[in-house]
Amino acid sequence: MTPEIHDSVLLFAKTWGAIYLGVFFAAAIIWTFWPSRKKELDDAAQVPLEEGDKPWR
Repeated sequence: MTPEIHDSVLLFAKTWGAIYLGVFFAAAIIWTFWPSRKKELDDAAQVPLEEGDKPWR
């Protein structure tokens, strides 16, 4: 592979990879903090505090 092609592929991968990861991260944050999910996430946060757990042995 010639250096020009390698540099072009490298630039493409760095640019679009960063954009892809940024969009994925933003979507995950928006999905997590969406107001309609508050009750579901609050319920999940209380699971470790429930009294129903028993020792594994």
